[in-house]
Amino acid sequence: MKLKTYLSIALLFGAIASSYSQNNPASNYSLVPKLSIEPGIGIHTNFGTDFLISNLVQWNPTKRLAFASHSSFNINNITQRNFNYIKTDYNYSLNQKFGAGTTLYSKKLSHTFLLLAGIKYTTFKETLDNPNFNKVSTSISAVSPDYGMMYSLKRGWKKFFSRVVFISPSVHG
Repeated sequence: MKLKTYLSIALLFGAIASSYSQNNPASNYSLVPKLSIEPGIGIHTNFGTDFLISNLVQWNPTKRLAFASHSSFNINNITQRNFNYIKTDYNYSLNQKFGAGTTLYSKKLSHTFLLLAGIKYTTFKETLDNPNFNKVSTSISAVSPDYGMMYSLKRGWKKFFSRVVFISPSVHG
């Protein structure tokens, strides 16, 4: 039931995120607004299937300099709920990263490269519910450093733009 609730919220968030665009008046570097707030939704496929809801806030004080804040909520291993009498009650992560980088421009495209660093809070709880044994639960929570690189491709159409973001796999300490 929780999975259906999470997916409903994610689809609603995705509908809002996909309809987002920013009207950007022409300027010397019209493909990159001074400040942009960009919600996102996606899937990680590193070591399982993680469902992501994220937000990127990017500020460009000059044409070549970019600062960013990336926040995300991950539902980890969304497909592995019940297996071998082990039920996953919850498994999620909260990430917050800050970074700086540069942007390269062409006539209708911009490429942004960012180095990000921050923290990650991960928690999960699993229950062993085997009829041959007593019911046992365990839960773990941890805070760890999180850093990575981000590449953002932006394509401009007249006064609007669309963005594709690729985040490298994060390294956890």
